[in-house]
Amino acid sequence: MNKFPLRALSGVLGGLVLCCAPAQASNVLTVSITGTVITAPACTLNANTAIDVKFGSALQTTSIDGNNYTTPVPFTLTCVGNPSSLRLRFQGTSTDFGTGVLATNFPDLGIQLLKPDSSVLAMDEWFTFAYSATPPAISAVPVKRPGTILPGGVFNSTATLLVEVL
Repeated sequence: MNKFPLRALSGVLGGLVLCCAPAQASNVLTVSITGTVITAPACTLNANTAIDVKFGSALQTTSIDGNNYTTPVPFTLTCVGNPSSLRLRFQGTSTDFGTGVLATNFPDLGIQLLKPDSSVLAMDEWFTFAYSATPPAISAVPVKRPGTILPGGVFNSTATLLVEVL
């Protein structure tokens, strides 16, 4: 009788037993990992209502120079969770003159946005600030294309204000 198949079967079964035998460890260490996942702080901009910047009805076209008629952009910002740092930016159509000037319905008239220190806040430029009960004092000032004479009339423009928690 040929004992080779029986020996082969014994070898395979013995190998399986060795493969499946539990490993012996001299030291066993249990690792415990815990954490808490929190949601990002939620912020509400201007109580979800439109922001209106009103320059009034007495702007003289010859006095529009990028300094006169500077007007605050009135908005509120309320955040839950007290974020330490946020950033904001305005998105809108830019004029083809000035640095990131918001276009109006008059081709030679635009609105320049200003940071609290009166430096330029260009369209699509992020401005980082610390969260507090009072949002940063952003201002808007009418500017005109250099060398132009503006017609009289009602002007308007639209932009979107975005606020992001960092």
